[in-house]
Amino acid sequence: MGKADYSKEELLAMNAKEFRSIVRRGEWTEVDINVCRGYAQANLAIVPKGCAFEFLLFCRRNPYPCPVLDVTEPGDPQPKLMAPDADLRTDLPRYRIYQDGKLIDEPTDIIKYWRDDLVAFLIGCSASFDWSLRAANVQFRLIGAYTSNIQCIPAGQFHGPMVVSCRLVRNGHDAVRAIQISSRLLMVHGPPVHIGDPAMIGIKDLYQPDMFSVGLVAPQEPGEIAMWWGCGITPQTVALESKVPFMITHCPGHMFVTDRLTEELAVL
Repeated sequence: MGKADYSKEELLAMNAKEFRSIVRRGEWTEVDINVCRGYAQANLAIVPKGCAFEFLLFCRRNPYPCPVLDVTEPGDPQPKLMAPDADLRTDLPRYRIYQDGKLIDEPTDIIKYWRDDLVAFLIGCSASFDWSLRAANVQFRLIGAYTSNIQCIPAGQFHGPMVVSCRLVRNGHDAVRAIQISSRLLMVHGPPVHIGDPAMIGIKDLYQPDMFSVGLVAPQEPGEIAMWWGCGITPQTVALESKVPFMITHCPGHMFVTDRLTEELAVL
């Protein structure tokens, strides 16, 4: 249980509905960044109806880390715009439960935590535009996600630092192409928020991501450029800093796979 014997090629070839079905059956609870080639992935944040407007306002004020793809009706676990037959209580590989600013659980479904007053937000994920970068032959290495010193614009009780993801891009040409391509995809974080020295945004060690890591990586090569995008893990730092009474999120690296292709979300 948790990691059935699916090959990398099988996972890439699945459509979103097929992948969600194996997650729902408990056959996959691992990181799912490289599944369902071309499909847009989403981060998750779930809050009670009483503070849902404040959270929506927070997302609108901070579109680079928190671009909203879909919002559910209170008590309804189905995201009608992004995947109408999905169930957000079961269709992510792993979740996080925050209570009063503390992480209290990391379950593989949230059936026992679900309530009739909960509103779910699907937030764009930069793993989505990685498909577009690869299609354009942009050479890059995803390193991980970090808490930066960039403060989000607060809304009501919600405040805290922006989480950013880092990719090392091969050279200046590929960096320009990465900016051009990601700028078309505002719904999955858009252009980078910083380029270059991690210390300028409060990150002490490029090789020690504090929010999500892909594992050991080779040192930065001559000519490689560090590029930093807003990240949908940001609501989790907000939950901790704001001491939000209750929030459910995805576990970093364990995203929701939507029915939409990344290119469907591109600015024309």
